[in-house]
Amino acid sequence: MIERARACRRLAAPWLLLAAGAGLGGCVQAPPVQRPPVVVERPRSPLDGHPHLIAAMQAIDAQIAQLRAARNGDDGFGGHRGRAIQLALQARAEVYRAAVFADRHR
Repeated sequence: MIERARACRRLAAPWLLLAAGAGLGGCVQAPPVQRPPVVVERPRSPLDGHPHLIAAMQAIDAQIAQLRAARNGDDGFGGHRGRAIQLALQARAEVYRAAVFADRHR
């Protein structure tokens, strides 16, 4: 009986491999498609090409740094320094918006 089981295994083994291979035929994936290399470029700033607006932004940044560095005890210039910083930040935003507008209307 053991010999009969061995003989059946010997005969069945190739058929099992073929059947298993045929069953997996639908699962095999095609190789991935080659994509062209991606060139990553630095996003263009709206300020590029506007040297006067760049100079204005640098001046406002320097002003903000000076205002933040200024200390006059605990009162902070009676709240006027904080308001000046707030207005300088608003001016910086307006200069940026001007650059965006200029870029859109070229």
